[in-house]
Amino acid sequence: MADRTSRLCRLATRNLAILTERPGVPGVVLFLTASLLIIRAGLFPGTGGDDGEQLVFSQFFDWGYQVRNPPLYTWLVIAVSQVTGPTLWAVNIIKFALLAGMYVMLWRAARYLIRDERLAALAGLAPVLFYYIAWEVVTGFSHTVLAACLYAALIWVILRLRDAPAPRLTDYVFLGVVIALGAMAKYAFWIFLTALLAAAMLDAEMRRRLISPMALLSLAVAAVLAAPHYLWLFERLDILAGQAGETASAGAGINLRGLGHGIKAALGFLAPFWVIALICFPAAFQPRTKTSDQPPAHPMVRVIGWQMVVTLVGTAVGALLLPDFRIRTHYMVVLMLFPLWVLARVEMTEPSGKRLGVFAAFLSLALFAGPVGMATKYVLEPWNCGRCQHHIPYPALADKIRALGFTGGTILAHWHPDPLPGNLRAVFPEARVISMKHMDVIPPRRGAGGQCLILWSADAAGDKRSDAIAAANAHLAARIGKDEKQHLVIAPLAGIPMITGGKTAALGAILLDGRGDCR
Repeated sequence: MADRTSRLCRLATRNLAILTERPGVPGVVLFLTASLLIIRAGLFPGTGGDDGEQLVFSQFFDWGYQVRNPPLYTWLVIAVSQVTGPTLWAVNIIKFALLAGMYVMLWRAARYLIRDERLAALAGLAPVLFYYIAWEVVTGFSHTVLAACLYAALIWVILRLRDAPAPRLTDYVFLGVVIALGAMAKYAFWIFLTALLAAAMLDAEMRRRLISPMALLSLAVAAVLAAPHYLWLFERLDILAGQAGETASAGAGINLRGLGHGIKAALGFLAPFWVIALICFPAAFQPRTKTSDQPPAHPMVRVIGWQMVVTLVGTAVGALLLPDFRIRTHYMVVLMLFPLWVLARVEMTEPSGKRLGVFAAFLSLALFAGPVGMATKYVLEPWNCGRCQHHIPYPALADKIRALGFTGGTILAHWHPDPLPGNLRAVFPEARVISMKHMDVIPPRRGAGGQCLILWSADAAGDKRSDAIAAANAHLAARIGKDEKQHLVIAPLAGIPMITGGKTAALGAILLDGRGDCR
């Protein structure tokens, strides 16, 4: 028994060293994101709605696409697509590069806050214990991971600015650039930034650096870089006002259920990190008493704590005043500095090596669970999945569509229940692809000629054909009759045949010579 305990202790010590010393955070992050990229982009032929949406928007450059989200992610897809083509590799390379940047930036920020290099490394890697970062982002969200990366970059720049021996122009320029990028990444960035700057006023040194003539340089850089998009947005204030009016008229009065949604979202986003941290480091969550044998925490630890308090209070007020606005869990990415606050307080408790080893073991399990889970998803999911969106064999379906005679032109695709438009963009890179979900974002035609192809999920409930025809006629003047000839395109799901069990994906198609603006 003693030998087994000794072996476990040595293993835990070795694991801690791998995470924090060699290869440390850069090596661990490279392993995680590269393995996820290879599995996600190399095995799965389909992607979800968020990533697919970006492939549709990235067919042309504009200062904005929809008032719901800023355009930075789309611009990144446009840039990477110049190298990879508009394929799933493009959106996946961006996503996992941003994930890597988030972890590294958090680690760099933690090194300002925490003296112990081991704790700083664990703080940087800690978001892998957020379920939404470790799994949901991998399979779904796009703007959320971009925002998370820029939140991490912002706290790193703020700490760099504060702790510099003397104010440096480069730090103020960096701050302006990060603010501009965040403002064009996700509008919730303004909530994060406002809460952080308000809390930063509690620290005398941070206050002195921010209330400075040199800070005007940051504002100028941010304004110049973000102005084109916000001018575009200003021209669409009527759309924003309409959406706000719908939300306001949906309900009135105080509704505690909205507050419950906010609490659930916050705890859900931080889980299971907060549970594991509470088990491993309970003293970090207890009120601190000032004693001589405890080193004082970096002043910005208190700032981060208040930043989260301001964010939560603002969320609570919004939830109470807008009862029909449901706070979704991934909105709580604004709390992603929580691990920095926890691990900085852990340092003040002088934790034992055993506790660090246990926490590091949880981290390692989560690090391996991502790639293993993705590989398992590919193998086993077709066994019992409903729509099997990530296994829809788009390359095989594309070959059969070409066999019908489609050589190029305009594709109008239904988006429900399968995210067809973006996935079709990946397999028909030369065609103009229009999503029925985003008829307000129609890319320009690439030439005078071309065919008109209407596609929808043929094995889904409901009459998707009629909806697709109506959209083509209303928005593209395609003049398609109800009795127009249609084709059925079927291919087996991607995966291991013994597991897929003969499941197929079927598309309905109408192929015409160019008509109206559908050509």
